[in-house]
Amino acid sequence: MKIRVRAALFLAALFSFSAGLSVAAPKPLPLFDTHVHYSRDAWGVFAPAQILKILAAAGVKRALVSSTPDEGTLKLHRAAPGRIVPILRPYRTRADVSGWTRSQEVFEYLSKRIGRGIYKGIGEFHILDEAGANTPQIKGLVRIAVRRNIVLQVHSGAGPVRALFAHHPKLKILWAHAGMSEPPEVVGRAMDKYKNLWADVSFRAGDIAPGGKLDPAWRALLMRHSDRFFCGTDTYITERWSFYGDLVAEHRVWLRQLPREVAEKIAYRNAVRLFGRGYAAEFSE
Repeated sequence: MKIRVRAALFLAALFSFSAGLSVAAPKPLPLFDTHVHYSRDAWGVFAPAQILKILAAAGVKRALVSSTPDEGTLKLHRAAPGRIVPILRPYRTRADVSGWTRSQEVFEYLSKRIGRGIYKGIGEFHILDEAGANTPQIKGLVRIAVRRNIVLQVHSGAGPVRALFAHHPKLKILWAHAGMSEPPEVVGRAMDKYKNLWADVSFRAGDIAPGGKLDPAWRALLMRHSDRFFCGTDTYITERWSFYGDLVAEHRVWLRQLPREVAEKIAYRNAVRLFGRGYAAEFSE
């Protein structure tokens, strides 16, 4: 009888201790996802209301959205103007992906549409090499971005980033995927040189934390430039919306291995600072 009482007391104490730990544990970080697409193929599968529920379930309070065509972004923005931060993609259709950097028609489309005044940037767009970053149309795009004080979200290697900054020192670049395949030392050198360079780390969770363990070189880089990294998921195909929560969870794994202050910066504070304090309200709740 005494053994049963002791066992019961032990289990009660253990439960009490575990409950105390759960109460003391920090809340999951809210996220500002800085790489989202809601393109035509996704419209017939996920209505705007469903997309908003997916974001909420993953703890994503704000999302930087661009789409092909732009109407996808506008659909989401109309549904939740406080949650969706729109940027303007050059691609009206998939056909624009090839050769858009030399297309005067695309440039005039962007020049006119950006006048709506709702967009916080232009992108995401692809530039394959430095020659593609030196066309008259791209130089014109840089002038528009500087004049309006908005970012260019660029999917490229380090070469085109250098070429773009050579056009104007005040340009702001959001480097998609932190260069996709660029190693941390290359990303670090670029960030050391260009103070207006930020990077989202969509598609880089496996590099940042292979096997779930934070890589030392990436940790050093994230700590050194903790003010200029963002989380992102890149829903470039419809299927990625089906496991969106898993994409966010991949980032939470390595964020938990950073000091809380640094993790908060990367999860949402940096994006709020770049895109405007008006997006901070929900994160303070």
